[in-house]
Amino acid sequence: MKNAGIGCGLFFVMSIIIFLVLPEKTAGSALGYAFLFGLVCSIVSLAVKRFEDYKWFAWGGSWILAILLGFVAPIKVDNPKSKAEMRGDVAAKKKSKAGKKADAGKKDGASAVGSNVPQKPAQKPKRTLEQALAELDGMIGLKEVKAEIHKLVDYTKIVQARKKQGLKVPSISYHCVFTGNPGTGKTTVARILGDIYRELGILKSGHLIETDRSGLVGSYVGQTALKTNKLIDSALDGVLFIDEAYALAGGGKSDYGQEAIATLLKRMEDDRDKLVVVVAGYSKEMRAFLDANSGMRSRFNRYINFPDYSAEELAAMFRMRAKKNQFTLAPDLEEGLVKLMKKVTRHPDPTFGNGRFVRNLFETSVERQAMRLASLKNPTKEQLMTLTLADVEVKKGIQDEKEPTLQEVLAELDQLIGMKSVKEEVKKMAEFCQIAKEREKAGMKNAKISYHCVFTGNPGTGKTTVARIMAKVFKALGILEKGHLVETDRSGLVAKYVGQTASKTNEIIDSALGGVLFIDEAYTLVSGGQNDYGQEAIATLLKRMEDDRDRLIVIVAGYSGEMKRFIDANPGLSSRFTRYIHFPDYTASELADMFRMFARRNHYVLSAEMNRYLNASMAYLTKNKDKNFGNGRYVRNLFEKAVERQAGRLTNMPDRTPEMLKTLELKDIGIRIKKPAPKTTPPAKKSAPPAGK
Repeated sequence: MKNAGIGCGLFFVMSIIIFLVLPEKTAGSALGYAFLFGLVCSIVSLAVKRFEDYKWFAWGGSWILAILLGFVAPIKVDNPKSKAEMRGDVAAKKKSKAGKKADAGKKDGASAVGSNVPQKPAQKPKRTLEQALAELDGMIGLKEVKAEIHKLVDYTKIVQARKKQGLKVPSISYHCVFTGNPGTGKTTVARILGDIYRELGILKSGHLIETDRSGLVGSYVGQTALKTNKLIDSALDGVLFIDEAYALAGGGKSDYGQEAIATLLKRMEDDRDKLVVVVAGYSKEMRAFLDANSGMRSRFNRYINFPDYSAEELAAMFRMRAKKNQFTLAPDLEEGLVKLMKKVTRHPDPTFGNGRFVRNLFETSVERQAMRLASLKNPTKEQLMTLTLADVEVKKGIQDEKEPTLQEVLAELDQLIGMKSVKEEVKKMAEFCQIAKEREKAGMKNAKISYHCVFTGNPGTGKTTVARIMAKVFKALGILEKGHLVETDRSGLVAKYVGQTASKTNEIIDSALGGVLFIDEAYTLVSGGQNDYGQEAIATLLKRMEDDRDRLIVIVAGYSGEMKRFIDANPGLSSRFTRYIHFPDYTASELADMFRMFARRNHYVLSAEMNRYLNASMAYLTKNKDKNFGNGRYVRNLFEKAVERQAGRLTNMPDRTPEMLKTLELKDIGIRIKKPAPKTTPPAKKSAPPAGK
């Protein structure tokens, strides 16, 4: 044991000396050889007793031989790895596993929206500013959205140039409000915006974190702030996109959504140089959401509205999806695709999916094509690639819905009471448009015509009703795609805060694209003077009337004198509104006919007395009318009061017959006819007695 201890001690000392004196690779090899020789010597010493006499010579010779072999034949180690390399391999394996999980999540349709665990941004090659803007410009439609983003980029560049020159720069809020219906590209533009902000130096990463109420609001007290902060932390140096943000304010003041809003506002202030927030949702709901908290208005002052896609744009999306997936459209589908999309978008619907609808329609079409080809034994490559009109299936009933013809729409106009001059003007316009369309088909040029109109007249003279019929006329003639009517007034166009009127006006206009925008009492837009926000609404309206002249018809309405002053207030208005239609007040006989129409529609009949005196009664009731007289509205109110009076009159009658229940009397409209007193013959005068009697 004593010799073994001495041997181990000497081995340790020699090892240190060798490592200090010899190169690392040689020293390692020498120690390896020395260990092997030492092992052999130990085994021999146990088996041969006389080895004890030569042990020091053997051990010394072993060390000398080991050192020589270390120089001459160093031991080779295949693919040696340092600790740093080993750590790198472990990290690579972890990254590989994470990548596989991410891929699996993508296959399963997993999304970061509503997830409780913040998702780290995927590492992708960073796009340049030019590439990001090129992708934006390459998107289908969204003309106004693109213009707003380009305006923001140009403005930011100038601000940065001023900063470099040491000049004062205004504070800019990069937070945005995206309004619009589902599937209009809000998330895609938000992702592009993140890249733009990164390339402009506003954000370091520019990644996008998507969420909604479920990703911010907890289920118990105290959880919401933690949950919201955790998600915001994952979005730092990037963009936090909150879809359907109005849902945060939907539960009232005691709802946890208010806590999420408060946390968000605080972090937007604390991390204002590291965080950009984009909130999105329906236009009306988003306005209510921003009004729910005063801090919202001060932080979100950049509004971008995303309009619904037109039928042509939806058709272009379908073609793009087909091309990306190596499909071609058969001639019948190529020819009928736009027509089909027009039928789908005929009636405005805020829940319409836009781009999502196209994606679902394409996927369904591919499935139907597969079912159609399944019966073929060996379909050709061309058959496998071709989609036909029969493969495209839309919601049941849409394609079979009958559109009214021009004759049917004009017949509806003729059924209106009175308005002879108005009907003539509308028919004249319809005839002109019809001939212009025929000339266009024949390859002839047409004179440019403005379809925008000014309707003048007192309230209740049928302006809105005629505007709705005119929208149908333009649809039947193929001038408008949808032919719907969007009604508004000053309150629907003008906002309460600086910079919001243009956005609000654009939202209304976007909803009217493909139809008619009817602005009642339009003269109120100029009633506030030059500094009023109404001027901003007019400027926005004029620009959109030019930009969307093939997709929008505007009708402004109001009192005759006020509308003349309104049109004269802006040269742009007088140049665009050149067609005037005046709506006269209804005559007494026309008002009486309108009353009869209300009664007939509601299953009432007029008594013989009421029928006889109704025209005269209307003349009596309206003899003192002024410009605020309601015309048709007055008659509707009069009819409703008559029904109430009839009910009060019959309540105390014990024996009510069906005839009594449906009959309106003259006294039910507040008129009583004074009947003349019956004529009586005067008593005969007594003749004077004869003389002498």
